[in-house]
Amino acid sequence: MISANDVLHAISEIHQYSMLLIEMKNATTVVIRHSLDGTMSYFKVEGSLKPNERHALAREMPKEKQFANLRHLTIEELMGVVDGQIANHIWLEAMGEDRKEHGFLSIAELKAFLRTNPQR
Repeated sequence: MISANDVLHAISEIHQYSMLLIEMKNATTVVIRHSLDGTMSYFKVEGSLKPNERHALAREMPKEKQFANLRHLTIEELMGVVDGQIANHIWLEAMGEDRKEHGFLSIAELKAFLRTNPQR
């Protein structure tokens, strides 16, 4: 199960990555996007995202017509959406010259990865 503390911990650690996506068993995906200027954006998508949609979200701020089912969230709303849910898939996206996508099956795996992979 995902706790609000797990998500807050992940947010504090993903500064080196472009985006964190958590697809939950209830068919909701939350997106935590880190911009180049250091700001964080939070979104909720009903359903899952295809790989090309994930990459598009990591590269640029989403456009309304590009993702019709995308809703901006505050940090408080994000915590309410994820708290107590079960993760189905988790993706960590890094964009740039050495674009990378990491996949995880649980928050515990993500936390272990973030602990063992220091900043670039």
